[in-house]
Amino acid sequence: MENGSRQTMSLDGIWSVGLDNWSEPGKTVSKTLTLPGTLDEHGLGPEPEVSSDHLTRKHAYEGRARFERQVIIPEEWRGKLLFFTMERTRETELWIDGVQVGSCNTLSTPQLYDVSGYLEPGLHVLSVIVDNSSGVMGWRSIRNSHMATDHTQTNWNGILGAIELTATDPLRIGQLRLYPQQGGTVKGSLLVSKPDQGIADGYVSIQVQDSAGQKLYDGGSIPFQLEADSSGGEIPFLIPATDALQLWDEFNPSLYTVHAVLEGKYREQSAADELTVPLGIRTFGVSGTQFTVNGNKTFLRGKHDGCVFPLTGYAPMDKESWLQVFRTAKAYGINHYRFHSWCPPQAAFEAADQTGIYLQPELPFWDPGTAFQNDEEWRYFSDEAFRIIEAYGNHPSFVMFAWGNELSGSMERMEALVEKAHGWDPGKLYAIGSNNFFLQAGLPGNSDYWTTFWTEGVWNVKKAGYGGKHVRGATPHPTRGFINNSPPSGRKDYREEIRGVPIPVIGHEVGQFQVYPDFREIDKYLGVLEPGHLIGFRNQAAASGLLQQADELHAASGQLAALCYREEIEAALRTPGMAGFQLLDLQDFPGQGGALVGMLDAFMESKGIVVPEEWRRFCSEVVPLARLHRYVWTEGESILGQIEIANYGPGPLTDVQVVWSITDGCGRRIGEGSYPAATIPQGELWLAGELEYRIPAMAQADSWTLQISIEGTSYSNEYTLWVYPDDAGVQIPSSVVVSDAFDADTRRELQSGRNVLLIPPANGSFGNGPAGTFIPDFWCYPMFKKYNPPGTLGIYCAADHPALAEFPTASHAEWQWWHLMRHSRAMVLDDTATDYRPIVQVIDNVARQHKLGVVFEAKVGNGQLLICSIDLWSQQDRPEARQFMRSLLNYCASNRFAPRDEWTEEFTERLFVSTEMSEVAANPDADTYG
Repeated sequence: MENGSRQTMSLDGIWSVGLDNWSEPGKTVSKTLTLPGTLDEHGLGPEPEVSSDHLTRKHAYEGRARFERQVIIPEEWRGKLLFFTMERTRETELWIDGVQVGSCNTLSTPQLYDVSGYLEPGLHVLSVIVDNSSGVMGWRSIRNSHMATDHTQTNWNGILGAIELTATDPLRIGQLRLYPQQGGTVKGSLLVSKPDQGIADGYVSIQVQDSAGQKLYDGGSIPFQLEADSSGGEIPFLIPATDALQLWDEFNPSLYTVHAVLEGKYREQSAADELTVPLGIRTFGVSGTQFTVNGNKTFLRGKHDGCVFPLTGYAPMDKESWLQVFRTAKAYGINHYRFHSWCPPQAAFEAADQTGIYLQPELPFWDPGTAFQNDEEWRYFSDEAFRIIEAYGNHPSFVMFAWGNELSGSMERMEALVEKAHGWDPGKLYAIGSNNFFLQAGLPGNSDYWTTFWTEGVWNVKKAGYGGKHVRGATPHPTRGFINNSPPSGRKDYREEIRGVPIPVIGHEVGQFQVYPDFREIDKYLGVLEPGHLIGFRNQAAASGLLQQADELHAASGQLAALCYREEIEAALRTPGMAGFQLLDLQDFPGQGGALVGMLDAFMESKGIVVPEEWRRFCSEVVPLARLHRYVWTEGESILGQIEIANYGPGPLTDVQVVWSITDGCGRRIGEGSYPAATIPQGELWLAGELEYRIPAMAQADSWTLQISIEGTSYSNEYTLWVYPDDAGVQIPSSVVVSDAFDADTRRELQSGRNVLLIPPANGSFGNGPAGTFIPDFWCYPMFKKYNPPGTLGIYCAADHPALAEFPTASHAEWQWWHLMRHSRAMVLDDTATDYRPIVQVIDNVARQHKLGVVFEAKVGNGQLLICSIDLWSQQDRPEARQFMRSLLNYCASNRFAPRDEWTEEFTERLFVSTEMSEVAANPDADTYG
């Protein structure tokens, strides 16, 4: 293939490979295979034991692999400069005809070898030794990173992407760098290179073209002259702002190319070269505590990316695959990607350019203790940073750069690298890392922004209620995080948490709400990885009798997780001056014990929990918000709140009207209102007005829907409200016995054929199951078990069961369950029949998978028993608790109270006194993760 005088020869195809024999030490294995690709894809390597902690490679070769092939250099390449390129690989050595050319250890950018003195025209043998076990690949800081860990990308061995030889004239274009400026002009720098002997002169021309190849700007010819002892020279140029060149951003990702042509002479011999690089005209900066794109404030709705690609075990190298990834993310309102401790390949930047996604790559670096303290690692990672900037820096999507994940070590060197990077490419924002030094929060020196989960706090302080200043709603510590520790409302924001912080704050790894597995995903693993941990979870579910319910438990836990993610996102949007968040995650993470925290599975495919259109109501460039005092109300009260609009769209919304309506559970509109037409400014949280609606007299409890819309636009949001009659107290029907213990009196009542409702005493509990909680378990139960979380994933209830007939509910937990679940303790029902179903079932995490319940029933003796392990007595001041008790009592008094299962008194007694939770091993390294 030719590009002007620059010619390339693809080396894709058949290669031979030699490996150390993993079965017979001292012997070798020789095979032929196709590159690009990995040894895993060709079934080469030992078969490891199946991991219960992460996906398992079917073949896991670690060591030196020698890839070899013949190449014929054409006669017309005589006298040319020749370069051998491998787009992505591990640490390598290059040998030609048995002579070592050199070595290379960049992991994030193409490896480039100058082979000019080794390849005369004719036949040659080219050998590449790829080592994924020693050198930099032996460093813990790299093996922990998502560039190499088996928890995500895997430590593959092979060569990926483009593998080619390139021939150029000795006088050539070495580099072309672009620096868009505010206002639309573009400063540029073209490096002309040559060998350091011989005079050279000539001209370069700069053109800007659109995607169809149409010329939009021609800078004419720029002369140059290089002295004999010079190896090159830099030619500055300026592309002026014109109406033909539009700015690039997430809404209008206008892309062009800059085409540079060189014509000249070197040692009196004609020379020519051409180079084309992408151009998106944008500036990405900071205004106060927020980011700006081309002067407009933006809010980063970010997603963590851990390099999870389960079919191949490595990131795709083609643009089309990345377009699919980013289009899926953008359908869910995502406009920003944080690549956790790795840098994606060229194709990802090209796809993000096209779709309008703001990228933050990182170095392949995760060292929570000694980052940059080792001199060798410091030199390597510093060099790798500038290799990344040089390779991908022209892409408009590349807006931010951080040194790694949760680093702790030499702050001085981290800051020195930020300063040096600013001088190298001032068009990007830089940070010392993501959530660095999180054990004790502190402002990160000269960083342009701060990605953190808190702005003040000490990680190992465990006293109840201590939470520091978190900028996310959930944490591994069950006593921290507002979603589970502050009564639900729409008022929480992070004003106090970011007050006094002079730079933009991004919420780090927000969410992490577990979802029960969708075991159908197992059938998708048709590539190099086996989901041993998912298969283990499925086997455990079968053994515990939960597999029959897997679909229901998945759906119910997923809906609760979606609700909690929504609260995380809206709390950030409600905060004036907040810069953004980075979700962990929209997508499942298959490592670290199996953190199934996504709305999408590991393949970036829907788990059937929430459709993109529904998610974008609260995760989009413009979001109507209801700052409600609470979500549970009583007749006669007035629903109170404020209606706000977070507008981070392309511009102000001019002369628009914000309207609201309330519909009841039957879909009837019962209230509405509007605010005067106005212009909603861009880049602000704007107050539309106060909301007040007086609740009329009600005969029964109901769930209502509050909808807020901006007329003439697609922007709309909805909130569910629960409204209850104002009954002063609960009347116990004469046909029902209410007890607080399974004691002799209760047994006598049951023997006499009575209907009994058993509720723990005020501030009491039943059994030895997990303590009540509202939110799903954080990340992965074994990972943070040392902090003693309840470890449950919400509830699944038979919403149409007559026991809940007077308590409006979905089959999953919503805000009306918050106080109820916080005042409960689940009871372990493992010894019940396999098909026994609690009325309100608590979903256990996949590491334990107990059958748990808080409301369940059985025939005992001659009577009928309904057990509720929610402390309803101490909550009689709450309308939802009164209504829940009323619904249970009326059910017990009805002829519909007819439990199917029969229990003996002895069996029932064991539920209260002897059932213990199973032990799960805790991760000893929990304090190294944030």
